[in-house]
Amino acid sequence: MARRRGFFAEMAHQAAVAEKNRQRAHAAAVRAQAQRQRQAEQARRQYEQAVRAAERQSAHEVKMAEMERQRLHREAQEAEVDRLNGELSLQLADIDNLLAATLDVDDFVDLEKLRTVVEQPPFESRYSTPIPPPAPLPVPPQPVYVEPEAPRGVGAVLGGKKKHAEAVAAAQAAHAQAYSAWQQAAAAVPMQQLAQMTEHQKAEQARLSKLAFDQSRYEADCDRRQQEADAANADLEVLIDGLRRGAPEAVEEYLGVVFGNSVYPPEWPWPPAHRYDATGRELEIQLHFPAPGDLPTVRQYKYVRAGDQITATEQPQKEQRDRFARLVANMTLRTLHEVFEADRGGIVQSISLIGSVSHVDPAAGRDTATPLIAVAVDRSTFESIDLRRVDPAETLKHLGAVVSKNPHALTPIPLAPGVRAH
Repeated sequence: MARRRGFFAEMAHQAAVAEKNRQRAHAAAVRAQAQRQRQAEQARRQYEQAVRAAERQSAHEVKMAEMERQRLHREAQEAEVDRLNGELSLQLADIDNLLAATLDVDDFVDLEKLRTVVEQPPFESRYSTPIPPPAPLPVPPQPVYVEPEAPRGVGAVLGGKKKHAEAVAAAQAAHAQAYSAWQQAAAAVPMQQLAQMTEHQKAEQARLSKLAFDQSRYEADCDRRQQEADAANADLEVLIDGLRRGAPEAVEEYLGVVFGNSVYPPEWPWPPAHRYDATGRELEIQLHFPAPGDLPTVRQYKYVRAGDQITATEQPQKEQRDRFARLVANMTLRTLHEVFEADRGGIVQSISLIGSVSHVDPAAGRDTATPLIAVAVDRSTFESIDLRRVDPAETLKHLGAVVSKNPHALTPIPLAPGVRAH
């Protein structure tokens, strides 16, 4: 029998879990629980601060601080009790509303919406930006000859002309030397510019080579993503076509998607094993319930000041038995409902279901499964029932189900060959 989630069933399951978490995150009960959690943490922090403050106080202040510490401690304990009770309330509500929770949900799965559409990420590379070209090298300014100023007046008469001639000669020699050096520097500029451009071209070619590598890798990744999407869509097309024809493997996979959408606590045994018989157009389901011990047994948490303890009041045995019996009935009807509602094409005309609990046989110490319910129902009979207005236990009687006399005690039902023998 099909049990493990296939690819499409896992996709649907993850989406359903995310949607349920989103809805619960906006529920008033969850917001209140989050508030209780914050209050508990705040009270705990205040208590710890009071303890640290008491270590630094005088005798009188120590006494006052101790009273404050005790008050904060009580508030912290009471806030913790509120948190525990809020969490317990949510757990019990999830269990008690198993059937009602699915009645407002359309269990049909539009397989077309499971088609994979690739959204390729934009191409990015550290080598996308060109390397700026080097700035042109400036030619050094040509030296300008400045002739020494000629002497005037008495200086020109008293040997000034000779000194001036010597100064002019020295200036001309210096200018000639500077001009020669400038000519060499100016002549070297084109070669230096060429060397710079050559290095720039080498660096740019290296950049372009690395950019091309990144582009090639990006295109390969895009091709891989597209191929994976194409393969998934091809598998989906096979599933859609097989479901249209009523092929057993396609019907089983589609119902695996439906069961993947049905969100239960993660520690519960789900999804159920199932097998479709195309000849009789009947679906066989092996449903597994959580063990009675897996359900909360606490009715309420309470803070007892006298002993400074958080105590738990256990649910009476009758309440535990009744809750587990309702779970068996509600989970059974919910599973039947989800299959018939999801199968809009009317491929499944009847369902035979056996619901069991897996546990350790206390007598033999072996893993075993105890059957607690067996029911067989055709589509027209089940669809004539208004599940919003029924007593689930009475509905099972109406359907001729065989139900354990005491599910909580794991009292088994007798199983004849085939469910319909009942």
